[in-house]
Amino acid sequence: MAGRNRAVAALTVTVLLVAGCGSGGTGRSGSQPDAARPTGPAAKAGGTLHVLAATTFEHLDPARNYVTDSEDVSRLIYRTLTTYAAAPGSAGGKIVPDLATDLGTPTDDAKTWTFHLKDGVEYEDGTPITAADVKYGVERSFADILPEGAPYARMWLVGGDKYQGPYKDKNGLASIEVPDTKTIVFHLNRPVADFGSTVSLPVFSPVPQAKDTGVDYDQHPVSSGPYKIDSYDPKAKLVLIRNTSWSATTDQVRKALPDRIEFELGLDTAVVDQRMIAAAGPDADAVALEPIGAASVAKVQNDPALKKRLVVSDSTSSRFLSLNTTHKPLNDVRVRQAVAFALDKDALRLTRGGPIAGDLATGLIPPSVAGHVPDDPYATPGGQGDPAKAKQLLTEAGFPGGIDLTLDLPGTATGKAQGEAIQESLGKAGIRVKLNEVPSSSYWSTEETVAQEHDMVIDGWTPDWTGPSTLLPIILDGRLITAQGNNNRAMYSSPEVDKRFDEIAAMGDVAAADQAYGELSKQIMADAPIVPFLWDKAAVLVGPHVAGAYGHVAYVGRLDLVSLGLS
Repeated sequence: MAGRNRAVAALTVTVLLVAGCGSGGTGRSGSQPDAARPTGPAAKAGGTLHVLAATTFEHLDPARNYVTDSEDVSRLIYRTLTTYAAAPGSAGGKIVPDLATDLGTPTDDAKTWTFHLKDGVEYEDGTPITAADVKYGVERSFADILPEGAPYARMWLVGGDKYQGPYKDKNGLASIEVPDTKTIVFHLNRPVADFGSTVSLPVFSPVPQAKDTGVDYDQHPVSSGPYKIDSYDPKAKLVLIRNTSWSATTDQVRKALPDRIEFELGLDTAVVDQRMIAAAGPDADAVALEPIGAASVAKVQNDPALKKRLVVSDSTSSRFLSLNTTHKPLNDVRVRQAVAFALDKDALRLTRGGPIAGDLATGLIPPSVAGHVPDDPYATPGGQGDPAKAKQLLTEAGFPGGIDLTLDLPGTATGKAQGEAIQESLGKAGIRVKLNEVPSSSYWSTEETVAQEHDMVIDGWTPDWTGPSTLLPIILDGRLITAQGNNNRAMYSSPEVDKRFDEIAAMGDVAAADQAYGELSKQIMADAPIVPFLWDKAAVLVGPHVAGAYGHVAYVGRLDLVSLGLS
């Protein structure tokens, strides 16, 4: 990789500690108190920013993009009707207009939403972006060959339960109207007061029908943002260059400072850490996409120069084990509770670097999300597990000799370490665990396919916007289980809980609804369909020439790529 030499003092990055939340404001990750902005030299236009990644991107196609790291990247390439503000702290959790002129106009008791596109928005080839393109982009998400995206269009648009997408139904979805080239109207089957936040998801970005290549669109989504794809090898490298048809006058979010952004993909976590610590040559102009690995935490924290280049942020993300409640013997609640008592959460946190990686999770709703209630029904000393209690529950369930389970885990260094920690802690209780490694490039698409999921899944979730309404129902409503694109990896289906989800959704008082979700979370925890183990933080290293770095609450505390530049 080529890069410029810069005789500039190293950037000093303030450690960002984002904590707390409330139900006020709009934003997929909640409302947090303001954090200090990074200090150091200002970012300038120009140069090549390098991004070192241990992962690869499962999907860049907006119809299939529903993972935080690729959503962060996609904001460089395409725009949505609304999006997150580019800022640290609570300001970053705020939803702002993007392609749309405002956050939408609700009518019919918030069952009809109207948006108007800004003037002067264009694709990479200079073609104007139209409301029909946004409609088509949403309709693509209904196609059975593109199942992985956010579920809200399918859930909430009138007729969405029967529509099969534009490849099978050329007439389109009647509940999305485009009265003119700049106006789009959505007709919903229920009131959704925060639909202006919903349309910040990639599914609600424009796709020109003439350029749609079906499943191959993943390789080169047409740019509506400040960068377009120059080259892309999904297993190795993504290169972005300027989209000269993008206009900063229509975009108050993206700074578009570097001339070029190069992502190196699929690197070993240790290699990323070594390169970021050394910051030699082009790596001085680099950032890590993911948090530092556990093996590097002590070195970075104990070196003042490295610590200045570390950006740390809380998030609203939770990590948990999903237990497939349809598989024997996990269909017995006592067996699931045995897993919950046996799990050594502290050992799992150590695989991610210890306390810097987050707080031990005790319930379904993190403290940073509205509706959180103190709840720890499976408390163990130091969060390190209670094998004796787990064995007692297994015996009561008729398994005094223990049980055998298969765990799905991502085939990364951290994933393997987590799998081994789970294997060891559950093994002490007589729960014998077979590890099934799934390539990281296809991990979520595999686990979202019901037929390919095993007994347990290393899982996680970040709310799509403020509050628990985009947490509990999405991952635990039994009516949302689908053969593909399934987010309910626990396969949990409780008619009583599903009925309560409907009752809470109908509440007009947001605070009362948040409180109701909190109480419901305790009921669900008693069923133990999932075992929470970590409420995330992210600690990310940046190169000494990088400016404008801060952790963004919407992207699991990782860097907000749209604000980065070189000093």
